[in-house]
Amino acid sequence: MDVSNANGQKSRYAAEFIRSYVVPLSLESCDERKPSCSHFKRFQSRCSFLTAPLTTLPAADLEPRPLKTSPRPLDVDYDDGCNAPKPVEGLLTLEVNNLELLHFYATTTSFTLSDHPELQKIWQQVVPRIAFTHHFLLHAILAFSALHLARVQPERKISLYNEASVHHSTGLKMFRSIMPNISQENCDACFAFSSIITAYAWASSNQTGKLFFSDSSAPEEEFTVEWVSLLRGVHALLKAAGQWMMDGPMKSLLKPRHIDLESARALDPEASTMLTALRQLWESPHANIDNEDKAALDESLILLQEAYGLIASSSVDVDIDNILVVYGWPIQVPEAFLAMVKEQKSEALVLLAYYSLLLNKVDHLWYMNGMSRSLLRSIHNKIGEEWESWMSWPLKNLVLTEFKNQDHGKTGDF
Repeated sequence: MDVSNANGQKSRYAAEFIRSYVVPLSLESCDERKPSCSHFKRFQSRCSFLTAPLTTLPAADLEPRPLKTSPRPLDVDYDDGCNAPKPVEGLLTLEVNNLELLHFYATTTSFTLSDHPELQKIWQQVVPRIAFTHHFLLHAILAFSALHLARVQPERKISLYNEASVHHSTGLKMFRSIMPNISQENCDACFAFSSIITAYAWASSNQTGKLFFSDSSAPEEEFTVEWVSLLRGVHALLKAAGQWMMDGPMKSLLKPRHIDLESARALDPEASTMLTALRQLWESPHANIDNEDKAALDESLILLQEAYGLIASSSVDVDIDNILVVYGWPIQVPEAFLAMVKEQKSEALVLLAYYSLLLNKVDHLWYMNGMSRSLLRSIHNKIGEEWESWMSWPLKNLVLTEFKNQDHGKTGDF
């Protein structure tokens, strides 16, 4: 992945990041519908941001405070209104619930963000240290940890989801104010925040979030952002600040992973045969596709073949992280391909269906669980009957993989 940062292009890339990532996220936060905004409807709760006044803290209140002598008990039942403690912008007090979430992140959640021990160490140790001086990232960590803890302790789901929502919205508000000024001092925090929020998006949607396109005509769909848009926002950030990051504490996450096509074909010959056959869809004399779209499909197919090869080689190459490979393909495909997906052109949707099998490789992760099945179902609902034969291989493999995962007890909780 090219993360170069020529000085003359930094401002343009920063603007691209704001346009493609921060602006859509502002819709994800709160659309101000009453009595519950669309974001909070996912949690069946009342949105506190519609009525809560903005609090401005005097300077004296920004001084460190001692731990409260009577912290909020952890076993209290909460109503289904959004009554979780409301973090004040720029201030995180030492409440027991925040300490619990930070502890759970450090001991459990951070290890789910990578399959690679070196990268797990970055998420467990480096990222929290960065967050202590960039509180928008600390809110993201607490939000993500709350969602994960809700999976482990479902009896606390309502209260933990409410806490996650409040931290998420507070972090986003702080993040948006920072993004017009990407710098060497904040770029690592922004990258970690963007990565965590991308994972948060699907995990918080109860497996109903938009991935690459909308599969519903529901009004609230207007106010949600596609998962792929969040990933592309991470890419825009890398273009704006990648050179700084290559010299920083997150550099191991940016290490390029490549494989030549011949090696990829040898590692997974069945997948290589099926993927190569896809080119017939747009090279046929009957295909109604212009040369620009054909080039975008060709490039996306080559990238997908490489991704399949990297996943296949991960069993013997310990330096390959499957999560980064799965995230990498949507980041790298040309914009023209994603435009074809949004227009629901069948050739692009079939290619995307084959990507869904890569998603299934990380389906055991709690924040990716159900994504592969949801994407394949959405594509199957949109595509015409004449394309059914092209869908048979991904559908068959998805079912077989799910059966194997069930036999091995993989539940998607971790």
